[in-house]
Amino acid sequence: MPKAKTILQDQEQLNALARNYVDARLMNVLMQSDGSLRANELLENAHIPGLDALKMRALLLTAPERFFQQDRRWMPLFRKTDRQTPLLRFMERMVETVGEPVHVNDLARECATLYRRSSEVYETMLPRVASQSDTLFCARDGYVGLRKWLFDIRDIESVPYEWMIEGERRRAVEDALFYNFMDWNLHVEPYLQYAEPLNWTQPSAASEFVKKVGEPIDNRIIGFMGWYFTLDPDPHWVFPYDPLVLFETVIESGLYQWGNDGKWYPKSDTAKWMEVALKLASEAVGDLPEEEVQPLEVSDEEVERIVTEMLKNKGITSATRMLLEIFEVPANSKSFQDDLYTLISALWRDGRVQWLGYDRFGRETDIPGYVQTVPPLLDFPELPEIINEESNEPFDIALAEDGYPKSLQREIKDPRAQDVMDEEPPTMTAHVPDTLRCVIKSHHRELGTLPMCQIPLGFFPDDPSIQSFTFIDEKGNQHEVWLNHETRLIYGLLDRFAELDVISGAIFELKKTNRPDTYQFEFHGEHDPLLYLTKTRYEELLKLQEEADELSTYHILVEALKKHQKGADFLTLHTEVNIVRRSKRELIASLLSAYPAFDLPKNSTVWHLEEKEVGKPINKKQRKHLLG
Repeated sequence: MPKAKTILQDQEQLNALARNYVDARLMNVLMQSDGSLRANELLENAHIPGLDALKMRALLLTAPERFFQQDRRWMPLFRKTDRQTPLLRFMERMVETVGEPVHVNDLARECATLYRRSSEVYETMLPRVASQSDTLFCARDGYVGLRKWLFDIRDIESVPYEWMIEGERRRAVEDALFYNFMDWNLHVEPYLQYAEPLNWTQPSAASEFVKKVGEPIDNRIIGFMGWYFTLDPDPHWVFPYDPLVLFETVIESGLYQWGNDGKWYPKSDTAKWMEVALKLASEAVGDLPEEEVQPLEVSDEEVERIVTEMLKNKGITSATRMLLEIFEVPANSKSFQDDLYTLISALWRDGRVQWLGYDRFGRETDIPGYVQTVPPLLDFPELPEIINEESNEPFDIALAEDGYPKSLQREIKDPRAQDVMDEEPPTMTAHVPDTLRCVIKSHHRELGTLPMCQIPLGFFPDDPSIQSFTFIDEKGNQHEVWLNHETRLIYGLLDRFAELDVISGAIFELKKTNRPDTYQFEFHGEHDPLLYLTKTRYEELLKLQEEADELSTYHILVEALKKHQKGADFLTLHTEVNIVRRSKRELIASLLSAYPAFDLPKNSTVWHLEEKEVGKPINKKQRKHLLG
């Protein structure tokens, strides 16, 4: 990598650490307050040397994803969360916004305000909710953090490793690194020399390790070392590893500061962070208005007039347009963003019109009925019970996931294999990209829908549940679409998909723009070879679909593989079977794994049909994995 590029990346990383550090200090002050604070009150309580009113305002205004201004008073943005938001999601949002562990008492006060219950109730409840969740943890000192910060072995705890067999320890290590998105050469090997001499049965090894390394260290690496150096080949061994104890040990040493990149830094680095943050604030001051702009005030009478007019008219109304037409505030006004938030908040509080994301509002009847349901075409039909006369058992069976080949265990989690009502629980990734590649399957092409399983959390705003967006295609045409977080679908692309020549597997590029409610959605002729179907093959599958009521999924899979003399990948078979009859990925994976008619050569991902084995019962060794 060129030296200049490396220096630029290092500076960007330093800027991000500095901003998160100072923003977290300000956020903690706001969370300690009962309500919102004026900038001077926040400045007084923050006790940050070198920070004056102008720099404070610059910091707040340049972090709209964290701070919210209303009537010239500031509060955390997460206080605008909808009261219908699940408790766990609200907790996650608060910790993600702060960017470092948050004490449970602070979370309890916010929850009490949002859900209108006693904070004492939440002080008791939240540690249990965090500890039992898949996304959070709660330390003994009461601080709540994101589980993705820890080295997590829960995904491999249920795997029956045969520790006495050579190679099983290494397999466990590879599995553990894979599930934690880590790499041996990058995250482990450079630090083994520091970790090996330590006694990892003692929690103090964690802080000793960080000290020996002498540089910022990813917390997951500390966790890995604690787990790796306490592995025991005894077949009766129980995991003694506790990632929380190691995390707490580093915190309690008082020598290290948590960074928003998941690493521990020497406490002495925070002085540099604060210096950089103040410099960034000083640079931003120049772009701010010299004088305080008079804020927009929306009276109750004005809200009544606006809402009454909206209730009369069909269609979605833009708060930006109302701001210009009613209050004469143009988009280039210095106070535009503040005034827009003021108007949006006033309409949101009124409650008679529905907020549809960013600056869009409408009546409940403006939301098309189909947006609130999953189309019947996406339902999974009841399977006909076709009995195997040789075993007197149904052909269609289900296996536990550990009965699948390793490659298949990975493939069923591929977003291209997932779909509505058959997807992994959505999770928040460390970095949400600005551009995505989405593959369109044939049934979504027919319906004009896009499944959210291919889109990571955070790419679209979390709230509200139903949102209105504009998609702009490669020709500049605009398409008004709807998103429903409950059904996990985007609707309204029927006309766009009707233009496609590709029946299945068309690849679209979905890209953010500078408007929160507008995205580019472009097709440039690419298709995914594993999901692609020729017109001839599609017609063959439709013909087979006419017989589907008399066929088990097993026999549909057999018929699909007959056309692939050189074999086919799981994603290809999953695509073709779903043309004939909607089938969940676990069913197809179970059939491929269980029956001798389907063969997966070693070190291959391509399945072959053993025609002489068609109709024979499932392999005996797979019976232990049968479900139900």
